[in-house]
Amino acid sequence: MIAAAGIVTAAQAPAAFKTRNVILITLDGARTQEIFGGLDDEVFRAELAKEKKTPEQSDVYKRFAGATPEERRQKLMPFFWGTWMKQHGSIAGNRARNSTVQLTNTHRFSYPGYSEILTGQAHDKEIDSNDKKRNPFPSVLDFLKERLSLKPAQVAAFTSWDAGPFIASSREGAFVGNGGYQAFESTDPVVKRLSAQQFETLTGWDTVRHDYFTFHFALSHLASARPRALYMMLGETDDWSHDHRYDRVLQTLALTDGWFKELWTWLQSQDDYRDKTTILITTDHGRGNTPADWNTHGEKIEGAQYTWLAAIGPDFSQRGEWHDTPTIGPNQIAATLATLLGVGADFTKSNPNAGKPIDVLLAR
Repeated sequence: MIAAAGIVTAAQAPAAFKTRNVILITLDGARTQEIFGGLDDEVFRAELAKEKKTPEQSDVYKRFAGATPEERRQKLMPFFWGTWMKQHGSIAGNRARNSTVQLTNTHRFSYPGYSEILTGQAHDKEIDSNDKKRNPFPSVLDFLKERLSLKPAQVAAFTSWDAGPFIASSREGAFVGNGGYQAFESTDPVVKRLSAQQFETLTGWDTVRHDYFTFHFALSHLASARPRALYMMLGETDDWSHDHRYDRVLQTLALTDGWFKELWTWLQSQDDYRDKTTILITTDHGRGNTPADWNTHGEKIEGAQYTWLAAIGPDFSQRGEWHDTPTIGPNQIAATLATLLGVGADFTKSNPNAGKPIDVLLAR
């Protein structure tokens, strides 16, 4: 069933997938170490030592510490590991199990990483900064909107970073985009209040709002507009890391796990989403491996080239961690999403230099 070079051929591909809707979620700069191993004891102790504290003085440390990587990650993200990975999906990127997800762009920071995921290829010369400017290259969201003749509200990008909507589409107003400190219009009084509260509960970063708002705006849009393609860019894992707040990184991952459960519960309660929706979750870049560089990333930081990819959906037979599989790249995510919605060949034709669909996921 698995073709060479990571390509699913027409003869090998299933006649049709069950997937009717796709949701892409990114957790900015979330390291493989925490995703697969939970709390990094060496990093946390080093950060506590800077404040002349010990683990016994940290409630966060005591909450997430454990004897094994499996125990620690289960404490950190119990729904992700206990429900999704056991019953509904799988995850690639644990190099200890001979599974690698590696960037194809060389910059190893956010805009190039997101653009690689969304367009299907690296553009190192053209995308070389985090400046808030329109992506000159169409994204898979642009492609799906046009190829499937979707209304603007049926494709959406909700992002904690204000540059997110600029990265997600090459054309302003092509579909719904809401990012950073941007009001979200809604007739729901609860959501309207949330929109106002984002300006009353500021973060320490001028361009990034709390992920709580991004997630709940996206969930509200799901309920009201019933989009076929939704992108959520969550950002606090990266910003807390740059601030050396390792405790906040762990707390953010735990909160995100709760949002995953909320999202899944809602999807499973809806006839048009239950057993018809694929969720892909990944990150734009990795980070350093040691207490000296865990908080940063970039082309000179070893470890920042490694990411991970989780896949939950009705068309996937794999469960748990991938092992002994070929290296895959974030540049393959766009074609994989298009393939699941039945237009993979058209996406490849329109973007022949994009990464090919991920055969390990799609072969059945």
